[in-house]
Order: sequence, then structure tokens, then C-alpha cells
Amino acid sequence: MRTRIVAVHSLVAVALAALPPSVVAQDLPYTFFLTRYEMDESMDTGTMERVRYHSDGQPFAKSPDGSIVTMSGQGSWDPSTRRATGGGRYTITDPAGTVRAQGTWRATSFVAFDKLPGWWDMPGLKEESWQGPPGSVSFSGFLKANVTLDNLGDGVLEMWCLMPGVAKPGDHESDGISLTGGAFNFTDYHDNEKAPQGVMFYSTNPAEDGYVLTPDGTTRYRAGAPAAQPSPAAPARTSAPAPAQLPR
Repeated sequence: MRTRIVAVHSLVAVALAALPPSVVAQDLPYTFFLTRYEMDESMDTGTMERVRYHSDGQPFAKSPDGSIVTMSGQGSWDPSTRRATGGGRYTITDPAGTVRAQGTWRATSFVAFDKLPGWWDMPGLKEESWQGPPGSVSFSGFLKANVTLDNLGDGVLEMWCLMPGVAKPGDHESDGISLTGGAFNFTDYHDNEKAPQGVMFYSTNPAEDGYVLTPDGTTRYRAGAPAAQPSPAAPARTSAPAPAQLPR
């Protein structure tokens, strides 16, 4: 069957190189990747046949004055210890597209994670270049972490993965980011949610339910292992006590 490769380009022409994978602490049970989606679509039926996940994603957000922050990278977190690690690179451009600041960013602590049910909901869809550790599950949701940007100071980075089969909260359409706090006010995510730039989440926690990659390249839902589930008397959290507030 003939296929057409859907073009995938960032709306912001900024070259960003992510930090090496060594910045991700593999001992933490949850990981995130700022991701670029590459999708193959059938020219005969118009349906999507395949998606590839690339770890060179460049999601972006806009401030009220038209400035744009573009970020790349990856990291990990542990809600039980509130640890977060990892990072990448950032670039800030003014409304004319002139670079005003650039450098590296790193995660400093976990704030919250709000998990949402649902996945692609496209039977037979092939998923390639799974970024998570072998046997990990993937899922949608909102992650909030404290971060620091070289030369610019501290802020709060919120990242979200909203697959097509997920009920979208508010006016969200897809994946995105926001950067707030301190000197940052990048809260307009709408253009990015129309671009193939996003976020992927994974977990090696056996108690976590989600979607696993099968040998034929498709994914299926897997419930968390009952033996790893907490007892009713001592429930475990997958997020901080205060849920992440969705950016507006």
C-alpha cells in the first residue's frame, strides 16, 4: 500500500541539541522525553498507519509579548521522594525571531503528576522507537517539575502528553509545555498543540498501569501488577498531594 510521510517540522526554526542520555537517572521509576512525532499516513485511506518517536523534540510556548521559549531534553522523577533529574537545552526568541537567550536547563524537584486514561485508540497502529526502558508502560498526563535555566534562574516547567484517545481538559488539543514562575510567563501552548512536538511518559513501576509495546509493534493496555499494588491501609500516590494546575 502506498504511504505518505507527514511532514514534521517545528514551527520555530531553532536548532536544539538534547543533553546526553546520561543526564537521566535510570534508577528513578518514571521518565519523560520531549518528543518529535513522525507519522506515516495511508494515501489510499487517509488513516494513520505508523508513528515514530524521536527524542529530539522541541516543544515550545509563547508569552503574552510574543516571545517564545523552545525546549529539548529528557529526565526522570520519583513522586515518593519528590526527586526529579535530567534536563536539556532552551532557546528564547523575541517576537521578531531574534535569539535573546539560550543555554541549558535542568530539573531540580518533582511537583506533581496528574495521570489521564486513554491512548491512540487506532487499532493496528504501529509504534516505533519506544523510548522507555524495556518492559515499561507509557501513559498520558500532566507533569510539573521545578527547573533552573542557566543565566535566567528558577521556574516551573509543566509538560503534558495528550494522545488522541484522551478526553482533553479545557481547551487543550494535544501535547505541550508551559514555563512559569520567576522571570517566566510562557503560558500560550496553542500553536505547539497543532505541531508534532510533544512529550512522552514511561514507567518501570510494576504497580503502574499503562500501554506496553508488543512484539508486533502495536501497543496494548496492561494493568498494574496486583502484587505490587499498595494495601488499602497505605495507599500510594503517583502525584504530589496538590494536583498540577492546568496552564491557562
